This record gives sequence, C-alpha cells and structure tokens, in this order.
Amino acid sequence: MLDRHLYSKFNQVLMDSNCSPPFRAIGLMLAFICFVFASPLKADWIEDAVKDIRSKYNQIEGSDSKSSKIEWESDQEPAYGTLTKYFQNGNLAKIHFNFGEGDHGGSDEYYYYWNGTLIFVFVNQSYWRFSGGTLPNGESETIDVSAEQRLYFSNGSLIRHLRKEAQSTNASALSRILGETSNENFNDPEFANAAMRRGTLAPGVSDVRGVENMVFGQ
Repeated sequence: MLDRHLYSKFNQVLMDSNCSPPFRAIGLMLAFICFVFASPLKADWIEDAVKDIRSKYNQIEGSDSKSSKIEWESDQEPAYGTLTKYFQNGNLAKIHFNFGEGDHGGSDEYYYYWNGTLIFVFVNQSYWRFSGGTLPNGESETIDVSAEQRLYFSNGSLIRHLRKEAQSTNASALSRILGETSNENFNDPEFANAAMRRGTLAPGVSDVRGVENMVFGQ
C-alpha cells in the first residue's frame, strides 16, 4: 500500500526514469489505485481493533475483581491521591489512579490491561477557574470544567485518541452537559505519551516512591 508521501515519491521516480510514456502511465495508475484503497483498509483495521478493545473493556468491567490500594501524598509537590489495582483470576486487569493538586482540580485515570498489555486509558480531568464576573453576593464567579479523554492502544501504539469537554458556571449541571457532548478525534502526542508512560509504569508501583516516580519521573 502507498500513502500520500510514497505516492508522490513513486511519481517522481517514474518521471525521472527512462520509462516510456505508456509504461509511465500504467505505473502512475497502479500507484493511484494503491493510494485510493490504502486509507479505507487502514480505517477498517483501526475500527476492528477499537471494537475488540471495547469488548475487552466490557469484560473487565463486568467481572468480579479483588483490589489493593496505595494512598500517597507528595512531600515536594501539592499532590496526593490513590492508586488502586484490580485483579481478576490473579491477573492485573485495571488500575485506577486518582490525582489531586491542591484545591483547584484533579484527575482520575483508569488503565486497562489484557494479558499484561496496556490496551485502553480513560482520563477524567476536572478543575475550576475564575470567569471574570461577579455574583450577586459580591463573590467572584467561577467556571467548572470537566474533560474526558479515551486512548486506545494496539501493539504498544496509540491508534485512536478521543476527547470531549464541558464547562459551566452551574456545577450541578456539568455532568449532564458532559454526557450530552460528543467525543471528537484529538491529537496531543505529549499527553498521549505521558498517559501511556503512566499506564506502563503503574503495574510495577508498590509504594509511594513508585507513585512519585510514575508521576514526576523521579
């Protein structure tokens, strides 16, 4: 299969070569056919992989599990939380990592594993900020923000990254608004790599020092 870059390069090679016009035309036609069919085939493969990951996710969520928890609080940063491992039939299936930073927000990250391999990460982040307005009682108005990200992995590589976000000055309405918001394809390699790193290190964490290494790279 030829992607856009290879198609362009193949075209240039044909143009620079001594191929006669008829053979050059046939070569370009074959390259074009490969280019047209490559994208749909790749998309079909990704869709099948995502469906398989979702099926495994449902199996993990629908099964009984035993858990072990580590509570942690950083001595160097205003950070704290818990790391809880869930086991099914003796095998690690899921890890819930709760992370808070002061009173301005935090995140819940869920890592899912199949046969010891990270396949899915779900991240829910929440925080608040000042809107710049003033409430009737004279206090500063705030806006609550909540975002969800879903990352699908296959053979150690990210194959899909979805994100959605909602915000409101009415905290009680935030969950409903987020639920009504659609996921969108998202591209943030830095965030994805960091989430994958934490999800890869999390199974080996057994104490507070391990948590800090996972979060801060210490």
